[in-house]
Amino acid sequence: MAERKPPVILVYSASKADSRFFKRAFPGYEVICQPGAIIDPMIPEAKRAEVIAIHVASSMNAAQMKFFPKLKHIACRSTGFDNVDLKAAKKHSIIVTNVPSYGEHTVAEYAFLLALSLMRRLPAVIDAVAQRETTSTDLVGHELAGKTLGVIGAGKIGRRVIQIGRGFNMRVIAFDPYPDQASAIELGYEYEVLNDVLAHADILSLHAPATKDNLHLINATALARMKKSAIIINTARGSLIDTDALVAALASKRIGGAGLDVVEGEQYLNLDDELHLITEKRAVGTQIIDIERLRELPNVILSSHNAFNSAEALQRIRETTAHNIQAVITDSPVNKVA
Repeated sequence: MAERKPPVILVYSASKADSRFFKRAFPGYEVICQPGAIIDPMIPEAKRAEVIAIHVASSMNAAQMKFFPKLKHIACRSTGFDNVDLKAAKKHSIIVTNVPSYGEHTVAEYAFLLALSLMRRLPAVIDAVAQRETTSTDLVGHELAGKTLGVIGAGKIGRRVIQIGRGFNMRVIAFDPYPDQASAIELGYEYEVLNDVLAHADILSLHAPATKDNLHLINATALARMKKSAIIINTARGSLIDTDALVAALASKRIGGAGLDVVEGEQYLNLDDELHLITEKRAVGTQIIDIERLRELPNVILSSHNAFNSAEALQRIRETTAHNIQAVITDSPVNKVA
């Protein structure tokens, strides 16, 4: 009689630390950790997979779910879950969970890393030192003190960004469809309508979720309302910005700059993922072109969805994800989004 193989947990975008953690956490399972984000439904273990744990660079759609007959749980190792087809998951009786809170400090700090780097021209300063051409008149930047910080989305991360901005002696204005006036009084900021936030902000930082209503919230019309000196920081979701419109505004110096940790087509920042998608004919050519145009612009800092990536936040993500998985195993799910 053939030995019964254990059920499988598949973990994607997994580091060595992730692999060690999840293998220790679930000794009764075969935990398979993949460093890449692409989910290959043709792997032999697909038929035994009961849990798939994914980060934001992975996606699970209806077509993929059909290849995982025993799949019970998609564990999003992130707050956002727009990379999962929730309707398809419900149809297949698959529970979807997320990590509702882990990154207010790490993401907010990274947003200011991008903002400070742009305002003080840090990439140009580093390049000047490397080229031994450190003429200070060519490296003039701007202070944050006295500038206006516009925050779109005043949730946990947005409010942490507001706290940091106030620490830099900035005036802070915010747009949120569900304003919290008690928080505004406590932290010292004001709510304004979206158009006014766009018009008044010297630094615009995005912290809204990816929803149908928010798709391309920052489009050509929105960009036209902004100051020519303004910079945009996006550590939320790439779909909030119409990338083609942003590239045009940056190239024409219609706005001052952009610090982008997320962007439409961010999967093409990884060469292996790009080649895989091209091979499978799932690549979007316009997004690849926009990514390359962003790389070439001097007033852009582009990183690869790295704002979450601190040791402290990663451990919170691991622990919450493991808790979510264990809760589903014991039929007492928590942090369900579907």
